[in-house]
Amino acid sequence: MRPSLLLFALLLAAALAGCAQTASSAGNFKGAKKEVADTIEQLQTAAQNRKPADICSEVLARALVERLKSSGNDCVDEMEKITGDADDFELDVTAVTITGATATARVKARKGGKDSAVTTFSLALEDKKWRLTNFGAN
Repeated sequence: MRPSLLLFALLLAAALAGCAQTASSAGNFKGAKKEVADTIEQLQTAAQNRKPADICSEVLARALVERLKSSGNDCVDEMEKITGDADDFELDVTAVTITGATATARVKARKGGKDSAVTTFSLALEDKKWRLTNFGAN
């Protein structure tokens, strides 16, 4: 697995909260920042429900899906591999920055109440909706 997919696998696994439901961190934001945080929440929900096709069609930017295809991968297959390996994790959006039609979301992944990883997701406004343009960076 490529390093960027490995990091994303950790963070997406973090989205899979097992049986426990946690409060949404999107509620900590308002306006466009809340919409960005909602995209991270949508990622978590689709992962929890084991719906990799929803991640590819509703959460990821088209350019990212196309990059997966051009590198010989299928988006749904990649997301299926990642969501199929769930542990007891949760994602918290801690900060959102918006600059025009792009945004970043700082996300803390936790397992069992302990911090596991912190990453920054990049997003772009696509069809009036915020979508992930990368798999996160430290």
